[in-house]
Amino acid sequence: MEYTPFSWQEAEKAVYSISQKIEDSGFRPDVLVGISRGGLVPSRLFSDVLNVPILYTIRISFYSSVGVQMDEPKVTQPLSVDVSGKSILLIDDISDSGKSLELAEKYLKQFSPASLKTATLHFKPDSCFRPDYFYAETHSWIVYPWEKGEFERQTGRKVEEL
Repeated sequence: MEYTPFSWQEAEKAVYSISQKIEDSGFRPDVLVGISRGGLVPSRLFSDVLNVPILYTIRISFYSSVGVQMDEPKVTQPLSVDVSGKSILLIDDISDSGKSLELAEKYLKQFSPASLKTATLHFKPDSCFRPDYFYAETHSWIVYPWEKGEFERQTGRKVEEL
């Protein structure tokens, strides 16, 4: 498996780029929903750049370790608020297999939002889910700066040496 480190500076650049695409499209979210854990930091960055202070999270469990998926994703921390009638931007770090985003979108649609769009920093072309907005396509396992320690503990490799 190929690993590609992604710096804080690159993450900020990606969020600004995607935010511009969102604004250019005319979509204006009322609420941001981040998928925990990978989407937590990007969600906060989007909240700041898009000036959308209402940010909620759901947790979807799908990976047991770096690159190791469970059979199916599961919502393990549901949304605790009513978002019916709201325009929602659903955020994750990457659309890898796409199954987590697919489940999250299906889950949020049951709340009857006014609209629902998705954003990720990266998109893998083999993914079953193509986000509405993303920064770049990749075939690599992206190592984000907010998961550096976890990556190093689980793989025994230093990010600086990739």
